[in-house]
Amino acid sequence: MSEGGGATFTAAQRVRSFEDIIAQVRDAVAEGRLRPGERLPSERALAETFGVSRATLREALRSLEALGVVEIRRGAAGGAFAAEPDERLLGDALATLLAFRGATARDLAEFRLAFEADNARWAVRHATAEDRAAFARLAREAAAAGDAKRPDWRLVGGVDMQWHEAVARATHNPIRIGIMLGIHSAMQRAFATVAAPLVRHRKEVRADIEAFARAVEDADAERAAEILAQHVSRWNARTVPLAGR
Repeated sequence: MSEGGGATFTAAQRVRSFEDIIAQVRDAVAEGRLRPGERLPSERALAETFGVSRATLREALRSLEALGVVEIRRGAAGGAFAAEPDERLLGDALATLLAFRGATARDLAEFRLAFEADNARWAVRHATAEDRAAFARLAREAAAAGDAKRPDWRLVGGVDMQWHEAVARATHNPIRIGIMLGIHSAMQRAFATVAAPLVRHRKEVRADIEAFARAVEDADAERAAEILAQHVSRWNARTVPLAGR
């Protein structure tokens, strides 16, 4: 790309130059015209190309950095660089959307049933040896956390959430991973006032993860989907009425 950035960017629209700069850079990264790690033109060159002041450009770049689109590096070799894609961007955006749209615990519960069961099917089809090892490790951690003399629900709950994320990651679909991360962020807020879950659920976490790991090893997609759907259904039945509509 030329130093002036002419091949990628055009003069920003005067009325909304700040938003236009963000849109152009975001689209260039999303469409692959700016590759991850590629350095953007200098601040002066970008300001000239967009036809804006350097103060306006800096404000836009700071916003792009907050969005995870670019990375600002300091020092002699610094500047603005296209950021590596990260599924957490989608998760954060979804979590924010759910928070501002007022999605309830019941809304999330309804969505999770089909979504997570489908994640399980795709996980069985695409799981690598590393993914299978992760499920086995989580089963051991769930056993250790749940069998303690004085079990810490936070540890059990943490393993439970890691399991759901591990299933999504085993699909190797960044959209599914991002949505799962967003769901968990929203769930943490939605259930913040719910009382400590029943002891029964603590024991079920271990059994469900162990059964799921076996289903993955057996390449039984429907069994894996059934296990996860039942797990989510039980959790919903115990928490959604408490969390309210």
